[in-house]
Amino acid sequence: PKSAHMATSQARVCASAIVELMQHRAPDPSPVFANTCYSYVDDKLAMHVANVYRYDEAKKIMVSAEGGGLSMHPSELEGQYASAWASNIWSDVLT
Repeated sequence: PKSAHMATSQARVCASAIVELMQHRAPDPSPVFANTCYSYVDDKLAMHVANVYRYDEAKKIMVSAEGGGLSMHPSELEGQYASAWASNIWSDVLT
């Protein structure tokens, strides 16, 4: 699945690092990125996949961290979450 969620998560980390550097402070050495993507299976039911990534200083890469997961089955509640998620991500990306 693709979504703007990961891009906005990375943009927030980048913006935070820029602000810290402009204030002559070190940016967060262990940034965390989150990604969530919802998919509707009909007009009310949806499912999601989510993951959290944390920088591993020893490996010098982003690695999966605790906090991710996925829907076991579609539901109306997930559909409501998907609608709220979409409103929030569109607001972040388009305004």
